[in-house]
Amino acid sequence: MKKVFLIILSSLVLFASQAKAQSFSDMGTWSSIQLIKSLGAPYAMARLEHRSFDNISDTECWFAMAGAGYNFNSWLKGDLSYEYWSIPSAGNMIQHKGVLTLNETLKRDGLAVALREKYELAYNPASQSFSNTLRVRLRGQYKASDSIFTPYLMYEIFGSLDGKGWVRSLHYAGSEISLGGGHSLDFYYMYHLYDKAGLTAACHVLGVGYILVF
Repeated sequence: MKKVFLIILSSLVLFASQAKAQSFSDMGTWSSIQLIKSLGAPYAMARLEHRSFDNISDTECWFAMAGAGYNFNSWLKGDLSYEYWSIPSAGNMIQHKGVLTLNETLKRDGLAVALREKYELAYNPASQSFSNTLRVRLRGQYKASDSIFTPYLMYEIFGSLDGKGWVRSLHYAGSEISLGGGHSLDFYYMYHLYDKAGLTAACHVLGVGYILVF
């Protein structure tokens, strides 16, 4: 498992060193609150997130999510959710999303490697159009038994299922911090590459999240 983690680390460092924005570079923040209610194998969840851009001077978007899922066994879970998006940076566009997610996780000696596949069906009421996106995320993290910190590396790629190809990719380095009693904080730096009018643009993101599992 440690070899797998080192392979993930090497791959992300290599990709980040080779990735170059071709149009412009920006800086923003992502801030979120997430609640997860465990009901045994089933669980319910909710999330509220705000994202800034234009060198942290304006709101790019915000969204609210509600959903439910099921832990099928120790390594596989899946969930279904609805997301309401408000996107001021795209002319105050509104989107409704239905999201289906599967998570597979392997754990050993404090090391966990997780693969997540997410399908998104988005509807834009202004244009009455639908879009289909597949997201694949790989996450490697390590937690020592006596530490409140869980550092991680994560990579996620978005691909259009409507023939538009690559949409964006996210490259994370961060750490979750356990506060006890199901409370935790998530701090990260993320390098965001995305398509902008046929060119590759970049955004440096500082993220903070609060998570409550109860």
